[in-house]
Amino acid sequence: MMHIDFMGKKYWWFALSGIVILAGVVSLFTRGLNLSIDFTSGSRLTVAFAQPTSVDAVRSAVAQAGYSDAVVQTVGSDYQVTLPALNTDQENAVTAALNGAIGGATVKSWQSIGPTFGRQVLDSMIEAIIVAWVLIIAYVSFRFEYKFAVATLIALFHDLLVTVGVYSIVGREVTTATVAAVLTILGYSLYDTIIVFDRVRENAPRAKRGGYSEMVNESIWEVMNRSIITSMLTLIPVICLLVFGGETLKDFAFALLVGITSGAYSSIFVAAPLLTLWKEREKRYRPGPVKKVRKAKAVSTG
Repeated sequence: MMHIDFMGKKYWWFALSGIVILAGVVSLFTRGLNLSIDFTSGSRLTVAFAQPTSVDAVRSAVAQAGYSDAVVQTVGSDYQVTLPALNTDQENAVTAALNGAIGGATVKSWQSIGPTFGRQVLDSMIEAIIVAWVLIIAYVSFRFEYKFAVATLIALFHDLLVTVGVYSIVGREVTTATVAAVLTILGYSLYDTIIVFDRVRENAPRAKRGGYSEMVNESIWEVMNRSIITSMLTLIPVICLLVFGGETLKDFAFALLVGITSGAYSSIFVAAPLLTLWKEREKRYRPGPVKKVRKAKAVSTG
């Protein structure tokens, strides 16, 4: 089997991550994030119809009322329409447009959402991430050592930056489902990194002076099949949700798709190389000086 020198090419992996993250940061500063009504403000209509219809038909009817950017999704047998903040007259105009185009519209609720709700969700997410990182530091430091914990946290931060950056680049709407997916991503990325680090810890006693990189390479190859299979099996239902799910499920699935892919990458190409760089500074693993070997030249005597 052909083995790739993962650690020998670590600066290429760092450069690739840097390019993706830099592109995301530039996009964040220039374009920002496409925040949903949950984080800004707006109106949400829940409506039912007497006869069968479709999301496209509802979206077309709402567009006739002047709101072509409305988000329409199914909630059970009802339809949920997310719009900018509307007053009573504008709400009545939307209802009239639905009745005119489809007919039999029964308004179940009009809900006004302010930015406070999104702020609460975001604050809760930040608190959850902080608590999770503290627990990760404690757990990984106890089971391995603090250097493993720091490399793990950097890999998790890498995945967050990549996910947020991709959302900004593609302009996909950030919803509360995205927030839930981000928290799920942290758990998956941690699991994938622990798989790699657990094998590194088992093989560490065999690492000779100057041979830590080779040991990490071998450890990665020993768990490579498991990591690939786990990622593939995880992505199959995620892709199905992205293709066949409703709007809410698609938001959740897209964030998972980006985060799981980034997590599988960062475990091998970010966390492991960072750990290797740090461990090779230790005296027992530090590469020794290169000795110059001079070939003795035979002197021929006639």
